[in-house]
Amino acid sequence: MITISAMKWAPPFAAGSVRDYRARWILNEVGWPYRVHLVDAPELAGETYAEQQPFGQVPYMEEDGRPTLFETGAIVIDVATRADKLIPADDAERSSVLCWVIAALNSLEPALMNVAEVEFFIDDKQQREARRPSVVAFATKRLGQLDAALGERTWLVGDTFTIADLMVASVLRLADMQKMIKQLPRLVAYRERCLARPAYRQAVADQRATIAEHQQSDMRYGETEQ
Repeated sequence: MITISAMKWAPPFAAGSVRDYRARWILNEVGWPYRVHLVDAPELAGETYAEQQPFGQVPYMEEDGRPTLFETGAIVIDVATRADKLIPADDAERSSVLCWVIAALNSLEPALMNVAEVEFFIDDKQQREARRPSVVAFATKRLGQLDAALGERTWLVGDTFTIADLMVASVLRLADMQKMIKQLPRLVAYRERCLARPAYRQAVADQRATIAEHQQSDMRYGETEQ
């Protein structure tokens, strides 16, 4: 049985967006059952958890007889490859899909996360206002480049939805929160096509349900691992 780790609780703005939903999404797409291991703050910071996830984040994916994976890109690629779903059989197209998975994580997500950091994690108003123009400009540039690369195609690679689309759409959720793609109707339509998939909707609903069942106190901030 596959186990993925997930947070017991997250702030309202993050509910449905914590990255374990990516692992849930791909597992739902291929139809593989899994269970969820809920973690709190002391466990995330502890040595035992670091044996599975050296950076103290979620998710990891654990499975008997296989190495534990701890990056969502690796999890998505691994599951799709083993299931032979959402990844092309053609070598050239498969290489293009993997390129887009990496681009989502390396070229798109950092730019959009810089904007999210300004909006949600910098308390000082003066610092926010000073940093916002540069990070928004760079993120906007990246989105324009993605829009140009997508063009009029339905999907990024080939004629069907692949893990390239899964990862890029997951990153575009950050732009959606900041309303940064509303001037790019092709990207808006593309994102909506991807996020309309039942596997995605179930992944987010399951994560939200778990978080709703817990409170901030369940994270036990300030305590040490038992």
